[in-house]
Amino acid sequence: MLAYTPYLILLLPLLAAVSIRIFLHPFPRISVAVSTLACLGSFVGSLSLLVFGSVLGGVAAPSLPWVEVAGFRANFGLMGDPLARGMATLVSGVAFLVHLYSIGYLEKDPSRSRFFAELSLFVFSMLGIVLADNLVSMFIFWELVGLSSYLLIGFWVERPAAGSAANKAFLVNRVGDFGFMLGILGVWALLGTFHFSEFSARVSELPVGWGVTAVGLGLFCGCLGKSAQFPLHVWLPDSMEGPTPVSSLLHAATMVVAGVYMLIRVLPILELSQVTMMTIAWVGGLMTLFPALIACQQNDMKRILAYSTLSEIAYMVMAVGLGVSGPAMYHLMTHAFFKCLLFLAAGSVIHGCHGEQDIWKMGGLGKRMPFTASVLLLGTLALCGIPPVSGFWSKDAIFAATAHSPGLAAVSMAAGFFTSFFMLRMILVAFGGEPKNEAARQAHEGSFWMIAPMAILAVLSVLSGLVPVEKFLGISPEEGHAPWTLWLSLLVALAGFVPAYRLYRHAPQDPINVAILRYKFYVDEFYQRALISTQDAMAKVTDAFEGWVVRGFLVRGSGVVARASGQGLRLVQCGQVQVYAGLFILGVFFLLGWLWRGGSM
Repeated sequence: MLAYTPYLILLLPLLAAVSIRIFLHPFPRISVAVSTLACLGSFVGSLSLLVFGSVLGGVAAPSLPWVEVAGFRANFGLMGDPLARGMATLVSGVAFLVHLYSIGYLEKDPSRSRFFAELSLFVFSMLGIVLADNLVSMFIFWELVGLSSYLLIGFWVERPAAGSAANKAFLVNRVGDFGFMLGILGVWALLGTFHFSEFSARVSELPVGWGVTAVGLGLFCGCLGKSAQFPLHVWLPDSMEGPTPVSSLLHAATMVVAGVYMLIRVLPILELSQVTMMTIAWVGGLMTLFPALIACQQNDMKRILAYSTLSEIAYMVMAVGLGVSGPAMYHLMTHAFFKCLLFLAAGSVIHGCHGEQDIWKMGGLGKRMPFTASVLLLGTLALCGIPPVSGFWSKDAIFAATAHSPGLAAVSMAAGFFTSFFMLRMILVAFGGEPKNEAARQAHEGSFWMIAPMAILAVLSVLSGLVPVEKFLGISPEEGHAPWTLWLSLLVALAGFVPAYRLYRHAPQDPINVAILRYKFYVDEFYQRALISTQDAMAKVTDAFEGWVVRGFLVRGSGVVARASGQGLRLVQCGQVQVYAGLFILGVFFLLGWLWRGGSM
């Protein structure tokens, strides 16, 4: 019976989504209860597997026959190893807390039945990714996550910006997914299998060459899209147009970490190519700093946290590139708790300020929302890597891995400095001073449904750093430790608070104005001109070609020629005998003249 538990964990949210959309949509309260209880059931099942699976020495979920054609065989199976069990517990647990929070946040929304149906679909899709035992099954759920995130980001259909953000997320991820699909096909060509459990044994017989590098980079393309790494990072900040619980779910333990999880699953293949591993490490290393700089000049509270997510995910990607999957998963777990806490706290602020998201239009919230201010400060300490909260321990493990790469160490520690800077900037402007408008003066704490999940996440943000992640997830502990990275990273993080405090403690407006950071290094503008405008210009040229050449010359022109020819032939076919006789005689004269001329020559 325990062997079939992964299927139950996976199917409960799907059953909830289907039942809500087909039967329960007119009953919002029942829909909310069904979705929430289904997610709770998945969490309880995942936790049971995590605990009892270790006791029993593992859980093997039976595979189901799926596709078998001309030597190609793909079964549908679910993983029961410690990594899958741990990720399923993390995903369903965080999703359950987001469900509880959403009850209060969307209490008065008329479309909350649809929201909870789409939320259940998202949880089903994400659980499918972490439980899939092969790349083909993972890719199917990978695409379902793209669909469900599209629905959730564009949930408020009456807002044009939400629709644009949903389209952007969907299309940008298709670019990464195309490379991912090529990488999956390459895995079959190299190894003859899609099953994760067989990778380690088969790569030992594989010769290293450019093909292995190409396959590894193709797989990494999938991570670039889902985990929003450069150059496919542009969709994630815009996804803030969705409801805040969606932002929390996307950024915490679900969609954006799917790419990191996938890289760890295919790590035996990636490690065959040094080029692939260094590419992953440096893309991740540079992306720790790039979004941290941008966040220093953003004013939307959710966008500030979105750019911090880009930076934190990059730490995990960098760790995978350095070949240390344990620290990557360690930070993935702690980040899930404190980032979810930060977004829920931001949602509490936005809810209490009647939809206001600009930090320069807030102020004085520390006195009006003391609980939210406290948990937001706690989440900030975790994000910045300040002891004793969890982020300090997980980040230290990653910094230790950079001890032999001074360039990556310098870049990632500089990112820590700016992370401390922009987070304290956000807190001082939004929670310090006096209220800057009426919405801030009337700010208030949310309901019990919003406070309770934040309280649980606050506890987890502190204690999760003490969990022996490698033991629970079955990952070999990383050897070695560099004490100097611990103290240097802590010193750099604390140093970032100093200029933020001096500049923003009593600032009525932003004393810094760096256009290149405010406009996000003009990456969106570059894509607009280099890609979208070029595509629009090519579309206009193609339309003109179709209009003038295809429809005008070929289609209409051929019709004109046919009509003119018919008109000419109609004159010949007049039905008068004398005309026919005249034409016959004229023809005879022409023929005789031609024969005479030919004979004279």
